[in-house]
Amino acid sequence: MSKPKKQKADDIEKLQTEIKQDTSDEIEAGVDDSEVISKKKVIYVEIDDELNMVFEKVKHVNARHIYIVIPQRAILFQSVVNLKILKRKAEADNKKIYFITNDKNGIYLSEQVGIPIYDKTSEDKPSLFSTDVNDDKLRITPLKASVNSIEDEGPLRLTERKLSISEILRKNKDKKRVEVSKIIQNNKQKLKNNKPKFVVIAPNRHALVGLIVVSVFILLTIVYIALPGATVYLTPQASVLEKAVNITMADYQKNKIELETHPYHMIASYPISVTINKTLTHYSTGKKMSNRGANSKGKITVFNTSENDWPLIAKTRFQNNDGIIFRLLAPVVVPKATASGPGKLDVMVVADEVDAYGQVVGDRGNIPPARFFLPGLREDSRKNIYAESKEGMTGGITDYVPYITKEDIETAKSVLKDEIINEGKKALTKAVADKNKIVDASSTYVLLTGDKSVKIGEVKISTDPSLENKEVRDFPITGQIVVSGLYYDHDEMIKILQEELLMKKSPQKELLKINDQSITYQIFEWDDTHGKVKVTANIKGIEQFAIDPSTENGQRLSTKIKEHITGKGIEEAKLYIQNLPEVNKVEIESWPYWAPTIPSLPDNIQFEIRNAINVK
Repeated sequence: MSKPKKQKADDIEKLQTEIKQDTSDEIEAGVDDSEVISKKKVIYVEIDDELNMVFEKVKHVNARHIYIVIPQRAILFQSVVNLKILKRKAEADNKKIYFITNDKNGIYLSEQVGIPIYDKTSEDKPSLFSTDVNDDKLRITPLKASVNSIEDEGPLRLTERKLSISEILRKNKDKKRVEVSKIIQNNKQKLKNNKPKFVVIAPNRHALVGLIVVSVFILLTIVYIALPGATVYLTPQASVLEKAVNITMADYQKNKIELETHPYHMIASYPISVTINKTLTHYSTGKKMSNRGANSKGKITVFNTSENDWPLIAKTRFQNNDGIIFRLLAPVVVPKATASGPGKLDVMVVADEVDAYGQVVGDRGNIPPARFFLPGLREDSRKNIYAESKEGMTGGITDYVPYITKEDIETAKSVLKDEIINEGKKALTKAVADKNKIVDASSTYVLLTGDKSVKIGEVKISTDPSLENKEVRDFPITGQIVVSGLYYDHDEMIKILQEELLMKKSPQKELLKINDQSITYQIFEWDDTHGKVKVTANIKGIEQFAIDPSTENGQRLSTKIKEHITGKGIEEAKLYIQNLPEVNKVEIESWPYWAPTIPSLPDNIQFEIRNAINVK
């Protein structure tokens, strides 16, 4: 018969207690009685393992007492600071470390720090692996067996004696005889009927729903982390770059040998000149009254408010506010003012042929009653004597003939001179363009322009000496002038200026554009004898910071930006980028468009560069 169930449980508990006691005795035999080590562990350090790597090994060991095997010449023993840091970190992690090494320097440094040392050999010092039974505190013996756990339902040894097959058969000899062949046959038939079949089991609904929810959550997490992207549009900070270069333009015929040596900042120049003949028609501005014309006349009353008589000579002028002038026909004396009022005198006046502005009066002199002042007097005297008409002026008839005045001739010469000089400059430019049509297309010649760059000859004007006072509506005037200048190869000039701009450019920037239209010249020396003209050429270009990610500087900047904006809000990222000295303007587009932050993955941030605008 088997033991009762309660007795079995008592036996199992007793056996577990004995096993645990034996194991605990073995563990406590190798350590100091003052500190019981529940578990020992030995780790090994490579010769090139640094402090952080050693501590990582110590940190992952689930034990309080840890023995570290360190080879000779290990990096860990290069500084006592390493050992102090390792000891402090281990103590902070509630662990105690021991060193096992033969390195003399390591033994010396470890003793200074206070870390126990064990030698791998048994020379002079106790060894951690020694078999000396008297050294109980340092000896580590291998575990004989792990703590076995016994389950209540485990098999137990029966106390009854086992029965053999013959004894079982003899016990059942009075019973029905067992036919072994039939039993075997029945077992075969059962095995045949019980062949394995493929059965599909319907999944559990709750499990399926849970799997779908988890899958959707994982998918959304991947979409949130991996799929969002952002494109950062950067406009580099740009500035206008200006350079002035002294260049010598040498006449090709006179300096051919020197030019073949390609001297520094010297290019070939070629003289060119044109002769311009021009005839100009100028209109006469002088006007005379014809025989059919007539001047208006009438009577005016002259007033004298002064205390003295005021004499007036013949031809004294009286003018109204419209500039029409009337004159006295004979001398008169205007009486002085009395107690009854100013002195008065009625006189006859006749209008001039032209008004104060040089225009023919004619019938414009037929004016209504008006007030007149004397333009020949000072302003302060005009209030003392003046005139008024009580009736309108009559008799004026407009009919005049034009004539050439001296001023017309001088004005015509001045206008002709300006026009012929302008045409001369245009003719020079056209002559240079004609040169380009007949030379190799690889050269582009341009005319030297700027102050004193074009030499203007004397304008020769021919006029008829009898033109003055000639009664004609217009008259011709003819002039001739010789205009000369220099032309040069534009590409050679641009090449020199480009090289100078590139030398002045900042190393962190790139030359974006050179404005050919901004070239200006100032001539500071013109040597006709040697055929050399020295000029200062100014050119403008635009430079911008080189922030293209394909360049080294651009790659460095893009990495810096990614480190600072990853995972931050779009507005915060824009503010950071905008404050960078290399950036003039920044725009950020995120995907999806509603995403409020920059992606967490730096690889999902792309950059596009927009160049600065042209030079102003």
